[in-house]
Amino acid sequence: MTGTKSRRHARVAVQSFIAADEPGREHALTMSDLATRLHNTGQLLVRSGIEIDRILTTMVDDHATVTANLPGQLIFLSRLLQIDPVKERLLIAYSDYKAANTALLSSASVTFRCNHRWGQFAFACNRPRPMNHGDRPAIEMTSPPIVLALQHRRKPIRSQAPVEPPELYCQLRTGLISFDARLVDMSLDGRAFLLADPALPVCAGTRLREARIRPRGREALVADIEVNHVIPAVLPNGERATRIGCRIVAPDSVMEQLVRSFVVDFA
Repeated sequence: MTGTKSRRHARVAVQSFIAADEPGREHALTMSDLATRLHNTGQLLVRSGIEIDRILTTMVDDHATVTANLPGQLIFLSRLLQIDPVKERLLIAYSDYKAANTALLSSASVTFRCNHRWGQFAFACNRPRPMNHGDRPAIEMTSPPIVLALQHRRKPIRSQAPVEPPELYCQLRTGLISFDARLVDMSLDGRAFLLADPALPVCAGTRLREARIRPRGREALVADIEVNHVIPAVLPNGERATRIGCRIVAPDSVMEQLVRSFVVDFA
């Protein structure tokens, strides 16, 4: 299973930007922690597909303005219309300036910026193509694999971004059967996706206790995994796999070490 494609293939729509706390959970974080992290560090690199979908969805809901600098000193000014985390695509409204629309559609990749709620956001989207959104023209592009978040009125810090995909190897056990998987996405509230071999003996409602999850270059961490759904998947390279939607349950210190692979602080 390969890197960014495997993680992005595990995305799913989420209903709310602020995740609801559930009674009885050992650990439940909300999206306000992302704002707090940004306030404390000034800059974040968000690599969690779940968190990225939440950020972009609020931009859609708030009709937030997005901009892009294009060749020929053109500025594209518009807003996001729709996010499709399953297909990994998004829709952007045409701008009022025809030349800017033409320049964007001619670009292989475009970096957008948005001042939204508690920060400035930048993200790159690829492969634009004209589409319709209802009875209006729109532009469809790939969803961004990363989002850079910057505190308002703060200059960006140049720092070495991690080059390895955020995939954490896991050793899971159910009864007497043990198997390997990869943690390919995790949000601040513990929602997560695993990718594993096909035809695993796991079903929704299972709690996998004392799973060992190993961040890169560090000792394995122990957490429980509550399985929400199990779906057969086919990866972009044609390889068959099992996608497991789940929630990670662990003490705060363990959750913090795990989530750092998906939300990177630049202090």
